[in-house]
Amino acid sequence: MSSKLKDLPIGVQTFEKIIKNDFIYVDKTKDIFNLVKNQSGVYFLSRPRRFGKSLLVSTLEAIFKNERELFKGLWIDGSDYEWKEYPVIKLDISATDKDTVEDFQEGLKRALVKVAAKYDLSLGNFTPSVMFSDLINLLARKYETKVVVLVDEYDSPIIKHINNHETALQMRDALHDFYSTMKSEDANIRFVLLTGVSKFARTSIFSGLNNLKNISMQEEYSSIVGITQEELEANFAEYLERVANKLKLSSEELLKQVKYWYNGYRFSKSEMKVYNPFSTLSFLDSKEFNNFWFDTGTPTYLVNLIKRDGPSAELFKERIDMSSDLLSTYDTQSLPLIPIMFDTGYLTIKDYSVRNNLSSYELTYPNFEVKYSLNSCLLPAFTERPSDQVSIQVMKISSAILSNQLEDFMNLLKNYFASIPYELIPVKTLNEKYFHLIFYLLMRVTGFRVNVEDRTSSGRIDLVLENDTDVYIFEFKVDQPARVALEQIKEKKYYEKYLNIQVEKQYGTGIKKIHLVGISFSTAERNISEYLVEGYN
Repeated sequence: MSSKLKDLPIGVQTFEKIIKNDFIYVDKTKDIFNLVKNQSGVYFLSRPRRFGKSLLVSTLEAIFKNERELFKGLWIDGSDYEWKEYPVIKLDISATDKDTVEDFQEGLKRALVKVAAKYDLSLGNFTPSVMFSDLINLLARKYETKVVVLVDEYDSPIIKHINNHETALQMRDALHDFYSTMKSEDANIRFVLLTGVSKFARTSIFSGLNNLKNISMQEEYSSIVGITQEELEANFAEYLERVANKLKLSSEELLKQVKYWYNGYRFSKSEMKVYNPFSTLSFLDSKEFNNFWFDTGTPTYLVNLIKRDGPSAELFKERIDMSSDLLSTYDTQSLPLIPIMFDTGYLTIKDYSVRNNLSSYELTYPNFEVKYSLNSCLLPAFTERPSDQVSIQVMKISSAILSNQLEDFMNLLKNYFASIPYELIPVKTLNEKYFHLIFYLLMRVTGFRVNVEDRTSSGRIDLVLENDTDVYIFEFKVDQPARVALEQIKEKKYYEKYLNIQVEKQYGTGIKKIHLVGISFSTAERNISEYLVEGYN
């Protein structure tokens, strides 16, 4: 093993900087070639934040500026791509002011003036749309060739105001006017790529771009950003070996754990899955498993959308069915939660099917990092308890589960429900779903395996919690005796699915113990009023 490794490009979003400073670069130029080989094209790509969109834009900029020396040894350098220099308009919309529409439009003007200055051009002080059109024209005339337009984070002004309907609509209209400029300048444009987090309806923002090709869910571009399993093992072998040595894991066990934490993102019908690049690189650097991606930004707007739709554990099932139409596009006026969770990376494709000529997707959490982190964020949000207090309570609950102290476990749960501010609990919708949600979130952040509304041949179990030695089957009732819940478990034989599960080798031999738990919630007490526990085996 060499003593000096290439540096990891954590947070580096400039292609030139990666190459010239000898960072590791995962070669995506074969996929990029499929975009640039045609003489014209207008493309749109949606991916979660910190997933490599900005680096993709920077790489395209280097290609179209004919900086071929940067690509020595990469796939595209040996291809039949016709290298030629084009003037490039690159705009990072996330860098503009977005507090108000007026601020945003002024920010667009400044960004256009900055691009023009790089080419020794000057623009008049008009609307952003007029200035954009003028810039394209001036560049095309000056260089006697077509212009390339690269727009990163096209939707950031809407995302910033996603919970402020009026401002979000104003931003949408401003973006529509700006992007529509490209339709009238089509004859002067060689290539366009717009990237963002969301897939807002073309009719509301991109109606002027009739030839726009949305590649977000196309199979051939499923790994244009992100890291595939093959790329991980080929490009980061020495880093993986160093981490395995530090954590005292075999190579096979380490790869299994890395996949569990950071892999799982699937963006098309293809079964290709990719790793979150930011989290994976951060893990290889720190040599510790952690929630790197989630720590880079709290998804306040997502939490607010979830709270808007009302507390329901159904949102956090292991599988959520969604039609392909709903996933492909939506508007600022509707903001459906599940498609937004998919676009922002909190859900991903688990399976794809066609029934009665209608296509649909089955969605799930991408990996443990997302699953654990999102639930950890939602629990304080729904109960308005400080995160540090929640963490302490969760540790105590985990300890009680591990030691099979069910009385302590239930007392801790009662204490937690009792600590939720009275005014926060929704009186009008105080039902099984509310209690179920809080209970589910608490169980999820313990780190144990949790399944909500688990399907069996005779019905759906409210919640199953499984650790290395035990299985707990929960049934909830509101304002009914706990025995009603317990009898339902036994009558429907929910336990049959979990019979004869082998205990993990390191915990001895035998099968996992099954515990049947009936819980009654009281709307008057707003807490657990009664519980009954029976062992099955």
